Amino acid sequence: MTNQTDKRRMHVLVTGGGAFGSYVARDLVDKGHEVTLLDEDSSVIAELKERLPNVRLVCGDACEPRILEEAGILRADVVVAATSDDEDNLVIALLSHKEFDVSRVVARVNDPRNGWLFTDWWGVDHALSAPDAFVPMVEEFVASAPQHPAEAPPETR
Repeated sequence: MTNQTDKRRMHVLVTGGGAFGSYVARDLVDKGHEVTLLDEDSSVIAELKERLPNVRLVCGDACEPRILEEAGILRADVVVAATSDDEDNLVIALLSHKEFDVSRVVARVNDPRNGWLFTDWWGVDHALSAPDAFVPMVEEFVASAPQHPAEAPPETR
């Protein structure tokens, strides 16, 4: 008999081993999920071996179906396309959803101007854009901040 924790354990494939992808991978492993992180840079993979001992690390191009299969996409419940390249994230999302039938795909949007592309047509269930999340909060804080009294400009001689 499986307990409730086993029932909720997900197999997650994270593509992109930069700050964002590695943070997501660490957080998911800490929450008890099985995580594979895929990055094409072997030096990134080597560095992450020290920092993410409980994450399966695979080196290769996540835009190649064969590499996605080697990374275990056929077992993945969720794919997180977290590279620093919007085009790559869209290709990864499309392949994950349409080619490999992954049930949930989350994609990072690096340039908010590209946000309109990150739709279900491209296989994206949820798009994450740091600027889109951060800027409205900054605007709210700016609008609600007390205003300092205007200072007189320094006198010119």
